Amino acid sequence: MRAGIYRSVSMLLTAVFVLSSLITGTLGWQSLGQSAKNEAQSEIPAYADVEFLKLEKQPDGTETEIPVPGAAFYLFTKDGVQIGDRYVTNGEGKIPARLEPGEYYFEESSPAPGFAFDTDEKGQQLTRYPFTIAGNETEAVVVTAYNIRLQGALSVQKLVENADGSPLTDEQKAQEFVFTVTFSGGGAYSYSIDGGEPQEIASGGTLKLKHGQSAVFEQIPVGVTYTVAEQPMPGYAVTGTGHTGTITEAGSAARFTNTYTPSQTGSLTVSKEVRGGGADLQNEFIFTAVINGRTETFVLKHGESKTFSDLPVGTTYTITETDCTAEGYAATVREYTGQITGSEELRLPFVNVCQPPTELGSLTVSKEVVGQTPDLNKEFAFVVTFSDGGTYSYSIDGDEPQELTSGGVLKLKAGQQAVFEGLPDDITYTVKETDTAGYLPAIEEISGKVVGGENAFAAFQNRVPEVPEQPVTLIITKKLAGEYPKADENKEFHFTLTIDGTETQFTLKSGESKEFEIPAGARYEVREDDYSSDGYALTLENGYGTAISGQTVTVTAANTYTGEVQTEIEGEKTWELGGHTVALPESITVRLKNGDLLVEEITVTPDESSEWHYTFTAPKYDADGNEIAYTVEEAPITGFIPSYDGFNILNTYIPPVEIDPPIIEKVAEGENAPETEFAFLLKGENNAPMPEGSNGNTKTVARTGSGEIESGAFSFASPGVYTYTISELNTGADGWTYDNTVYTLTFTVTLEDGALHASCTLTKDGEAADKALFVNHYTPEEPDAVEIAGTKTWNHGNNPNPPDSIIVYVYADGELTVQRQVTAKEGWKYAFELPKYAEDGHEIVYTVGEADVPGYTAEIHGYDITNTYTGATPEPEPEPPDPGDDKPSTPSTPPGGTDSPKTGDNSNFTIWVVLMFLSLAGLIMTPLLRKRKSRECKSKRH
Repeated sequence: MRAGIYRSVSMLLTAVFVLSSLITGTLGWQSLGQSAKNEAQSEIPAYADVEFLKLEKQPDGTETEIPVPGAAFYLFTKDGVQIGDRYVTNGEGKIPARLEPGEYYFEESSPAPGFAFDTDEKGQQLTRYPFTIAGNETEAVVVTAYNIRLQGALSVQKLVENADGSPLTDEQKAQEFVFTVTFSGGGAYSYSIDGGEPQEIASGGTLKLKHGQSAVFEQIPVGVTYTVAEQPMPGYAVTGTGHTGTITEAGSAARFTNTYTPSQTGSLTVSKEVRGGGADLQNEFIFTAVINGRTETFVLKHGESKTFSDLPVGTTYTITETDCTAEGYAATVREYTGQITGSEELRLPFVNVCQPPTELGSLTVSKEVVGQTPDLNKEFAFVVTFSDGGTYSYSIDGDEPQELTSGGVLKLKAGQQAVFEGLPDDITYTVKETDTAGYLPAIEEISGKVVGGENAFAAFQNRVPEVPEQPVTLIITKKLAGEYPKADENKEFHFTLTIDGTETQFTLKSGESKEFEIPAGARYEVREDDYSSDGYALTLENGYGTAISGQTVTVTAANTYTGEVQTEIEGEKTWELGGHTVALPESITVRLKNGDLLVEEITVTPDESSEWHYTFTAPKYDADGNEIAYTVEEAPITGFIPSYDGFNILNTYIPPVEIDPPIIEKVAEGENAPETEFAFLLKGENNAPMPEGSNGNTKTVARTGSGEIESGAFSFASPGVYTYTISELNTGADGWTYDNTVYTLTFTVTLEDGALHASCTLTKDGEAADKALFVNHYTPEEPDAVEIAGTKTWNHGNNPNPPDSIIVYVYADGELTVQRQVTAKEGWKYAFELPKYAEDGHEIVYTVGEADVPGYTAEIHGYDITNTYTGATPEPEPEPPDPGDDKPSTPSTPPGGTDSPKTGDNSNFTIWVVLMFLSLAGLIMTPLLRKRKSRECKSKRH
């Protein structure tokens, strides 16, 4: 009776478990379907992408998005275990990595050149950047850090002196010199003159300095290149040092010295004449004079003049009269442009006509040449432009008329003049000399207006050049200062030499020089291309100036390497085989280390000469400027012992040493113990060498019954301590208890006198043992199960359609406990493994039966069934259950019925989950209770 209760409970719990599983599975499937996700999307990735990003921070703490390449880092786990070697941020300021879940940190070893470590609120350096990989990231983990851009100063200095050593005049002290300042990358920077109020200048802008003044830029980023150019000042020869270069943290200076050395001076006189009836001779006419960049405004009346004296040869000028047309005055000449060419006085007449008549006028263009022995056959070219764009005739010295269209070229020799007659009143003209034939033009351009009844006179003067002074020798030398990469010893640097606007380009290597001959008085400038991206800062000495006759000027372009100074570490790998025939490895691994830090790891292979050479290129100094003491280390090679001489490695072959381990002994105890195979596991720790026949770091050995087992000899090729464990495998043989003892086997291998020696110890629970002894005890167990097996036999007689299957029933104490479909595929045989005892301890009596087979009678002999065909055909039975079903059939609700779970219905989801787990627990406990009860009963019987 109790057995029937247990079976009923088991069947009920099974039904509940199956139904709740189906419902929870259906609901879970529906939930996933509604959210449009699959299992792959919910998997936790094994690795995550990591992106370390280094950006620029300004000195005031402003964070930018500007990437910083060239910063060096090491990567560690939270526990300080290094991952990889030395990392350097790329051109995007990034270090990519791929890591498994865990806690890590980047340690910055040196900031990028031109930058400093970031700091915290207390001003302490920040070098460690921790981060965590959770394992569920869908995007890369970004670790952002900053470097502070270093800054340097630029000082632009001006000194003025007289060539004869005499004191400067007040006018010289007040003279302003104009400088154009250009910065790479553009930008605007603040400066102050002699500590005065800050001013700002954009790249390409100008500033003015007087003698003794300095303009100082305090905050220019390190690495920016600059160029300072001084506008020419007649009478002054200039020498510039540091006029172009690279801003460094120590600061840069551009020093300009102007020496007053005028060969001669001239003067310029502006005169005013007023014509025409009704003219107001007291009327003031306004003029603007721009002389060497300095502007002055003055007024003249009829008959007055103004003279500008002591103008050095080469002084440029433009004199312009303000337009008075609205007041009824027409100017035949409105503007003169030219330069002082000699010591004589240059006269510039301005004529105004009051209320001129509306009639035709004329224009005369004349050429005068002054100086010694002019060439009278030289032609001077002029471009003549008229505001109406017309074509007009002219004659030279009364010769045959010629025509000139506005913008055309007129050519005159010394002493000649060209007269344009019949020009319309009120048109404007411009005459510009374009080809001076090598002579110095005192007047280069004249513009004015054609006045009715008047002749506009455009007089041009040129001076014969004096005998040329001795040329100047310019020597440009290139050198690399301080420490720099060895590979740059033959690096070519590109230069541009500009002489009076004409450029010459060339290249120099460190230690090379190039010589040029330039005219005396010529303005020269030497520029080197910007090599700051290659890590070089430029200092240029005497790279800017005026060539003084007979001098030799030496220009020195010195480049200092500001990048991370590298050192090359070279080594050679050699082998000592000691007469043994040994196959060398195809490659070795050599590591460069800075203390415990792995800086770089390379694979080394032999060259064509079978020599093993390797080279590392690594930073020479740490972030504090201390030289790094590197060492090399070789990854272990089996059978070889490395020794180090500086950065060279000698590998000496050491024949391996073999040793037999302690024996493993098996003792099997117990009466009537069956022949049973026992297995033992030998496991090596930390890649310890294993004996032959091992699978990775394990080897399994076995024997049947008691006796000794050999695990095989051990061979060691390197010194060290090697640890193993020996244990018995529980193979689950019935009736046997297994020995859970774990032995520790330790081999100590030493190198003595060039040979390996090995010894071993065996311990059990920390105590020494002479062998690994395992004792197993056999206790026979009475089986708790019985096999019910039988055969189906057929006597089909003349039945043309014999059955193809039957249903066999098994009864426990008369109650149906299991049923199964049996077919010819099984040979009409069946077998059931069922409990031998009921819950109350009595032995169960099993019988068999079968579902009726139409037309057959059944005879049962023990567990065998014989069916004989009789010919009768009763009503067909319901279809048998699914083959293989060992449980009584259970009614089920038709698909789609009210008891079917609704997909997506979560209202009772939790209840079904609870039912599923409770029923599962019941299923587990029920047979255990039966088994315990059975044993209790058996114990009572004994």
